[in-house]
Amino acid sequence: MIVFQSLLLIVVAVGMFNAALAVIVAVISLYQSATGARSAYDHVDNNLAVVTGTPFVSVHVATHNEPPAMVIATLNALSHLEYPNFEVIVIDNNTADHALWRPVAVHMAHLGDRFRFVHADGVTGAKAGALNIALKMTDPQAHYIAIVDADYQVTPDFLSFATASCAEGVDFVQFPQSYRRSEGAEAVCSELRDYFAIFPAAANRTGASLLTGTLSLISAASLRRVGGWPTGSITEDAELGVALWHAGARGRYVDRIVGHGLLPLDLAGLRQQRRRWAAGNVQTLLYSVVGKGAILRPGVVAIVAQLTAWTNFLAVPLTTLALIAGLRLVGVADDAFMTAAQIIAVATIGLTLATISVRVFASGRGGALLATMAMIWTSSFGWLPALFGRQLIFHRTPKIIESQALSTLSLETVASLIALAIAAFFALEGAWLTSAIVALSASGLLAGFKVNHDLKRAARAAECKA
Repeated sequence: MIVFQSLLLIVVAVGMFNAALAVIVAVISLYQSATGARSAYDHVDNNLAVVTGTPFVSVHVATHNEPPAMVIATLNALSHLEYPNFEVIVIDNNTADHALWRPVAVHMAHLGDRFRFVHADGVTGAKAGALNIALKMTDPQAHYIAIVDADYQVTPDFLSFATASCAEGVDFVQFPQSYRRSEGAEAVCSELRDYFAIFPAAANRTGASLLTGTLSLISAASLRRVGGWPTGSITEDAELGVALWHAGARGRYVDRIVGHGLLPLDLAGLRQQRRRWAAGNVQTLLYSVVGKGAILRPGVVAIVAQLTAWTNFLAVPLTTLALIAGLRLVGVADDAFMTAAQIIAVATIGLTLATISVRVFASGRGGALLATMAMIWTSSFGWLPALFGRQLIFHRTPKIIESQALSTLSLETVASLIALAIAAFFALEGAWLTSAIVALSASGLLAGFKVNHDLKRAARAAECKA
């Protein structure tokens, strides 16, 4: 009995700490939702005139094992930029298959002297390491560095508008991610759009908007001042944004579509991408914000909100309720610790679900709820590896359609099935509120199947049109 009581005491303590984190993040998230909605992008003029003069821009595109046709389409879009003063550096890193990168090199040779291609093996630091190589190759006259992902086709006015957006006192600008050939996958697009409509938009008030990688323009001097791209996180863009924030640089989010990329091809790809975002951002939060004693700095609320946007705290309450159900099944009598643990767990799950619902519907994009629920367990477990070490593996999102189905029993599926079993257990005990709340958390199982179907349908339709 003493062993069980000690175990429950630990569970209660962990549950309370987890619940406290959930409350803090929920309050910050809802505050940012309200602030982002009120701002109406009041720091952004979408009718900016082209800035006087044309500062030189070095456009960097990092590639690794990418389909050559996709990269060539990206380069063709860059070749049509309506801007006179730029170069493009493509850095292909660690791609062993010559059939993937050589066609790109050949194509670039026909695009003119301003396009340069480099293939490098043995590159460390993943994408950040590749971008640092490109930074070293940058023309010395470059005033800005523009980042474009390998799958993004920019609009002709990208650089004209980006340089105009870097008004006095702004060291970098970030544009929202948008997607082409996404018909049928509107829920996923809406969820991703919500992030930009809420978090970076609200961060504009304090100049604490972070980078999200592609479609960004960064002062070359500011980038060099912080030592280039940091390689300590698997979300190098967020970590660079925090490094610039520490250095006193000011960022701006501009709500204008200046390019379109490709969505993940299926639910597995979306989950892989989301795990990287969640773990990398929490990694950045722990080591570059909390670890550097910056938790009380001005603008930190916006920073924390952006870094925790893809996380939630359901893993601990799910484990707690599973433990309570197991103890009751083997005949362990209820006590104050068990009751407290159950209340804390249910309250944490309820708070998380309520926060998600309010945030989604406050944005006016109710369809995003489907994708958010499909990702609910990914957001719960995806960030946990950041707690157990600095070295995480960078997994790129596949861009080639493969014969892949939800045939494996993923962690998310297991979590949903456990949640359903727990809901059934508490329903049999007559604890209907607990049962209902836990059952709602399991709705991600059905949402996941729908999102997977939508993404695969969109990918197949795009392939047919290509």
